[in-house]
Amino acid sequence: MFNITNATGGYGKTTIIQDIDIQVQPGEVVALLGRNGVGKSTLMKYAAGHIPPMGGSVCMDGQAVAANPTQRAKSGIGYVPQGRFVFPRMSVVENIAVAASANGYPLQESVDELLSFFPMLKPKAHDLAGGLSGGQQQVLALARALAIRPKILLLDEPTEGVQPSIIDEMAGILKQINQDWQISMLVAEQDLDFCLSISSRAYIMEKGQIRRALENEALKEDKVLQQELLGV
Repeated sequence: MFNITNATGGYGKTTIIQDIDIQVQPGEVVALLGRNGVGKSTLMKYAAGHIPPMGGSVCMDGQAVAANPTQRAKSGIGYVPQGRFVFPRMSVVENIAVAASANGYPLQESVDELLSFFPMLKPKAHDLAGGLSGGQQQVLALARALAIRPKILLLDEPTEGVQPSIIDEMAGILKQINQDWQISMLVAEQDLDFCLSISSRAYIMEKGQIRRALENEALKEDKVLQQELLGV
């Protein structure tokens, strides 16, 4: 189980998120929703260890994990940041291999497994990542995160800059990963329809805090809440 408890953090002396509690059960997909600027990306960086905590903790399977990205990755926390983040001057294969190697997993086995799982990357296997389309880079970023064999994936705005046709395909990929590999996911998004298609429940953020936690069916029915907190 993945837990964020009393998370407080930000940049410099500026606090962006405060006293946030989130729980994701094994094999569960949870959405993190909210308008732009409410602190979703800051919370994801906090969880992945990319900003120093001002307070709170992150636990995996009941054990607190050290507050740095390397230890959090080794504890089973995979992170796909907003903007994708791939190494543009490395090939698709090299991007996957670097992630696998950094966490002690066999290179060729990892590359073969992930290229098989993401067939759209196979024809581009030896192309530079910087030359891929936005959708292909997003899939590569996902493959890189999976190369560390995580227990949970933190996905920050995975549909940003991706064509609508690829968004539908991405939803299918994430559902298949969740089903086949039993990987938990916390998905930060503004695209409500995308999140409803892959998750079972949601946390809604406002002004750096969790405003509501509810099941998807309740969220679908509450049009007033959708307009107030999500602007849809």
